[in-house]
Amino acid sequence: MKYPKIDLKEVRQQARQFSAEHPRLMIVYLLPSILLIISSFISPLSLLNEEILEQSFFSFLITVIQSSLFPLVFGFASSIILVGALFTTLNLFRVPEIELSFKDSLALFDNRFFTQTFLTLLLKRFYLFLWSLPNLLGVYYLFYSNLMARKFVELHPEFPSVDLTNPDIEQFLLTFALYFFGSVFLILIGTALYLPQYYAYSQVELLLCDTLAIGIAKPIRTLETSRFLMKGYKFQRFVLDLQLLPWYFLIWISFGIASISIYPYIYSNQIFFYQRLLEIKQRRV
Repeated sequence: MKYPKIDLKEVRQQARQFSAEHPRLMIVYLLPSILLIISSFISPLSLLNEEILEQSFFSFLITVIQSSLFPLVFGFASSIILVGALFTTLNLFRVPEIELSFKDSLALFDNRFFTQTFLTLLLKRFYLFLWSLPNLLGVYYLFYSNLMARKFVELHPEFPSVDLTNPDIEQFLLTFALYFFGSVFLILIGTALYLPQYYAYSQVELLLCDTLAIGIAKPIRTLETSRFLMKGYKFQRFVLDLQLLPWYFLIWISFGIASISIYPYIYSNQIFFYQRLLEIKQRRV
């Protein structure tokens, strides 16, 4: 089935114009930007230690979750605040006359919206976590092979001048190769599985914002609708992200500081892309 293409150049132009017409949007994204800056200095405990050699994958997974618990909770709370800013931006797109304030990013912490927002975002994260398991398994084996190599070099300081005909060394090199190339294979396959799912659920936040306004945001239905909207458009959404990559890079190298002025433009792009999806799908239905 052939799907009409979205003009990404037009999407970017409209996003530029929209963010230029509403400079006060920076106020709405100020709190999400501050949280992003803080998160750039939060990192989970290092997993590269000798204990990992004695752990199973599931023990490793529990260790990852435990060491990342605070960043995960912090990140999830930040995502609700960011969706609150997106909610305000979408309302501004619908009703240009509304007043903007710093507190608008906290809109979804309101009792009317919080439960549905929390459950929807949690369900999305859970689904994406399941799709990321092959990647995590690949990372686990990559860490394992790295620590095996370090341990081998410690035991054989003469490396790389070792006797390759030694059965023990030959067995080690074979085992190392299996773990290393197996990890690369799993990471590649895991990424190929994860990315389409990531983009399939990329419209969840915008659908949530739209449906909260009329009070019918059901988590599973929202995720299913996002998959429906993105059918045939995952690659175009990926291309849009590639085109915005310099802006994401600028945010990254500035430790999130640049997001204060860049966030309104990035999320305006997402809104205009979403609007095109709605128009196309409505015509087809």
